[in-house]
Amino acid sequence: MSRKKRYTACMAVFLAVGLAWLGLQPACGPSGQKQGKKSMQGQIRAFVYHHVGMDEKYPSTSVSEEQFRRQLAYLKNHDYTVLPLGRALDLLYSGKKVPEKTAVITLDDGYRSVWENALPLLEQFGYRATIFVATANVGGSNYMNWEQITKLQQRGFEIGNHSHSHAYFVNKPREGIKEAFEADLQRSHELFRRHLNKVPELYAYPFGEYCPEMAGILKEYDYQAAAAQRSGVIYGGSSRFALPRFPMNLRYGRMEAFARKVRMNALRVAAATPKSPLVAGTNPPGLKLRIANSAIDPAGLQCFVNGQRTCTIGSAKENGALFVTVRAREKLSSRRSLYTITAPSKDGSRWFWYSHPWVIPAIDGRF
Repeated sequence: MSRKKRYTACMAVFLAVGLAWLGLQPACGPSGQKQGKKSMQGQIRAFVYHHVGMDEKYPSTSVSEEQFRRQLAYLKNHDYTVLPLGRALDLLYSGKKVPEKTAVITLDDGYRSVWENALPLLEQFGYRATIFVATANVGGSNYMNWEQITKLQQRGFEIGNHSHSHAYFVNKPREGIKEAFEADLQRSHELFRRHLNKVPELYAYPFGEYCPEMAGILKEYDYQAAAAQRSGVIYGGSSRFALPRFPMNLRYGRMEAFARKVRMNALRVAAATPKSPLVAGTNPPGLKLRIANSAIDPAGLQCFVNGQRTCTIGSAKENGALFVTVRAREKLSSRRSLYTITAPSKDGSRWFWYSHPWVIPAIDGRF
């Protein structure tokens, strides 16, 4: 049976009164069925890097080698299990026990600094990572070549797909996104088969930008999951084709920030509207959530827009369920923005995190 059949459309049933109140859509679970107790248990803290040791040239997309070393040492010293993303998801979605402290390291784009700077440190600590490769760039200036990528795969690193062209797919007219994305996917598959003898089962969206049409194509091609660039913690109820990852760079890679995020918990969102991150119509857009966490303190809910407290948040209980609405106070003016919602546990000992990305295709970027 193919992955496509195993991971069918989500059929979870929620409280009719609550959903009608917000007009929510259920969030897809791993098997397309109502989320069972097992699938709600494990959590995966995934991190996304781009450059390592290129901080002077690319400060916004690089961590220093010393930062990376300290982060890996933190994981080792605090007894984290570090797995490639596919292995961690296999445990999560199969209902098997996910180690309580599970972390995943992903590196996007396939830069040469992965081979030169990240690889020696990862192997020093005995960790394997997931490398998302944009096939058109392989062998180009500042990128790894196929020989290096093949050696990474042979040494236990997981190779994922980061598209062929690394294009701004959502800049296409909505009716043309599916065709353009599928053609690009097929081209990447040709190169992966030629050089690695296999097609990846994981995808990372270029620039973290996606829409339902793109996710639908990946499902048709039997991908296991896709990663976005929306911060948060992966759990059994996370959207399989928009998995969250915490971004790391010079600023966000500071040790206190890294330690805080690796201890973060998933704010379990059972339903969300809208599902698409594309801003259409009203700006600033509104976000509506049904929160499944019974452990959180609703009075402590907080919202942020791109890390700033420039938003309003409201909550209401309906038939025992917690519904939350979030909206920025001002019109979004960046191509990519993020609504982040956090909440403390009732006893104050833990924090929970969820984020929703927004993309305005008309700003910057070209196909």
